[in-house]
Amino acid sequence: MAVFLANVGVNAAHRVRSPLFADGSFVLHPIPEREPWAPPMRRLPHVWGDRAVHLDPDLDGEPPTYGDNCRTAGRAFSLRQAAPGDLVVFIARLHPDGGDGPPGFFLVGSLLVAEVKPDVIADPGPGWWDGNAHVRRARAARAAGAWNSFWVFRGSPDRSRLFARAVPFRRGEADRVFDRAILWRDGRTELQTIGSCTRAVRRLTGAAERRLLELLQRAAAHA
Repeated sequence: MAVFLANVGVNAAHRVRSPLFADGSFVLHPIPEREPWAPPMRRLPHVWGDRAVHLDPDLDGEPPTYGDNCRTAGRAFSLRQAAPGDLVVFIARLHPDGGDGPPGFFLVGSLLVAEVKPDVIADPGPGWWDGNAHVRRARAARAAGAWNSFWVFRGSPDRSRLFARAVPFRRGEADRVFDRAILWRDGRTELQTIGSCTRAVRRLTGAAERRLLELLQRAAAHA
């Protein structure tokens, strides 16, 4: 088994912010699509107006799914090694609701891989992948180039969910998980450094995997 750490949701480049509430609960807002909305893409009018949204991961879906461009985007290459039984843990940038304090990175959910649909280069027809944002976008485009070798991961429903409370992932947690391998440069904030080191999906095995799972277990015990 391996654990993958994937950075998701809106980030510093977007006007929308994912809010973190005082009790540790949160709302994870998706990024917008570059393409205009067309069915079967999704919209969240209260968040992005008329723009299409890329709701990925979709941990409330039936089944839960996550997709990425594992063949064409360097940041996702490590996910080619993901197999059933592996866990994808999602990290996101959250902002305290009301602006009371600086933003930070938090662990916000996980998906236990149950099945992998690799290298999707044509419409695969109906299946468990129908609700995933990559499939929705490609079907809306109605162009062969939209099926660009993306991968889709089906999650096990009992181990794939957004967390009830966000789990802080600050310098201390990052140093513990990555065994102090992160270079904390002068002139760069903690937020910038963690954002940079998690921009690409990280595959964790051995001690790093165990330390990340221990962090989640401790958080769950105090929830």
